[in-house]
Amino acid sequence: MFIDRGLVKFVSTLKNQIYNHLYIILLGSWRCLRNWYFGRRGMLPQVHLYHKENHTPVDSYWARHTVGSRPFVSRAQSITYLKRRSSEHPPIKELMQLYRDHSGKILLDYGCGPGNDLIGFALYSHAKRLIGIDISKKSLHLAGYRLALHRIDPKEVELINISDAFSKIPLDDSSVDYINCSGVLHHVSDPALILREFYRVLKPGSRACIMVYNYNSIYLHLVVAYVRMILDGEFRGQSVREAFSKNTDGRDCPISRCYRPEEFIEICGNVNFKDVDYAGGYFWNYVLKLFKRYNRIALEDDRLSIEHKNFLKGLKQDDQGFLTHQGKYAGVGGVYWLTKS
Repeated sequence: MFIDRGLVKFVSTLKNQIYNHLYIILLGSWRCLRNWYFGRRGMLPQVHLYHKENHTPVDSYWARHTVGSRPFVSRAQSITYLKRRSSEHPPIKELMQLYRDHSGKILLDYGCGPGNDLIGFALYSHAKRLIGIDISKKSLHLAGYRLALHRIDPKEVELINISDAFSKIPLDDSSVDYINCSGVLHHVSDPALILREFYRVLKPGSRACIMVYNYNSIYLHLVVAYVRMILDGEFRGQSVREAFSKNTDGRDCPISRCYRPEEFIEICGNVNFKDVDYAGGYFWNYVLKLFKRYNRIALEDDRLSIEHKNFLKGLKQDDQGFLTHQGKYAGVGGVYWLTKS
């Protein structure tokens, strides 16, 4: 029997488009129903606006590129994602000491996005109050819906919308017991101003846990410097830092820095954080797979610069099989612990 392959392809494409449109319609209907249900029961935390009208390119970019923006339809799905996120970035939970006990404390998640860490803290830390701050209003609403999904009391949560152009944190001096800030400061226009605000709002003796991209990582020295720049021929004529910036969060991302530990510690010291500990960098699982595939090839390739080869040659493995550089994990998620004296 003769089968028109063009017709088969057309029917297949049409079927996929119908499925996609149905999914969008059903998802939109579910969102409306969810908003009505949670709103009627008073379960949605209010989003407070504390930003000025002027915006930077950082605001515009992250308004369009919401991190993990698909909403969850059940608590089980939400918790599964939380666990999977930790397993995909080893050993993030240990380095950042995520969701440990904070009984009776006030926690600030700066750059909370759609609430990934907020949910973990809400479910497991026993905090008295949670404060989520972000430049994306959409992300904050998603965080609110997810908190409501888990039936977190909205009176125990405050969600605050600021902008990159407005670094002032609308909280009192010495009012916060703990700050979590993961994957944020390497994207902002002035990280020093925000760090100064962290110092102001923290109570004396309290700590902040911060993740910024790590220069001393196999992601930079192998994936960016070798796989992307040499094998793929991308980012010609650009420095490895410039290539890192464009390769990590999209070519159009206005700011995406990486820091050597001494560089970030110096910035912290300049805003009064004198007690700063670099814990190491957690990994992305796919980068560990690329390391196994390309490390030996990269070391034998004359096109890779001495700086990157020396870094790769100096890597060690710990008892768990994780790669270390100068005794610290060589992942891209550089974790720092700051204590207010």
